Amino acid sequence: MDEIIQIKCPFDGALLSVKNQPGIETKNVTCPICKHMYPFSQFKRVVSNAAQNEPPTEYPDPETPTEIKPGNTVYGDINLTIGTLTLPGTDITYQLKPGRNVIGRKATKSAADFQIPTGDKRSMSREHIVIEVKKVPGKGFVHCLSLYKEAVNETFVGSEPLVFGDCIVLGDGDIINLPDASLKFEIPDDERTEMNL
Repeated sequence: MDEIIQIKCPFDGALLSVKNQPGIETKNVTCPICKHMYPFSQFKRVVSNAAQNEPPTEYPDPETPTEIKPGNTVYGDINLTIGTLTLPGTDITYQLKPGRNVIGRKATKSAADFQIPTGDKRSMSREHIVIEVKKVPGKGFVHCLSLYKEAVNETFVGSEPLVFGDCIVLGDGDIINLPDASLKFEIPDDERTEMNL
């Protein structure tokens, strides 16, 4: 009989049960809740509390950092606001919505939710990036950036390259550098101090 082990998704903390098979450490696992795929090594193994008749904890403690990928950590601050994307130097703002938000170049045959005007430039794909907005208990809304598909021109968060399969949790003020435009991610705050520049 195969041993069943329990692991937690690094993105939303969902509890998963998987068969412990030879070579599992080299496999990728897709979370059925958030639909993200991660290497098995990024999942946290859960030790069963069956002996104490307690169910295992399903979500991370809000006070404890939860590792998403090296260099990107979600902290216990609860974010109750869904973020926006702004095209710097313009008055164009895109309000993200819960769930999957596809962003790409403005084109007649684009399926992107938010289409960025790039003029005659076509380095950005019609569907280039995805921002998943998830509500995670104890965390509020989490905004996770990934590439829409593997074959796209270079894309960066700040100066860090975004690689297909990455899940980058965005923070207020992060700049997403697309091939033909940049977008600033912001968490709206009605009480923010206005800077006179």
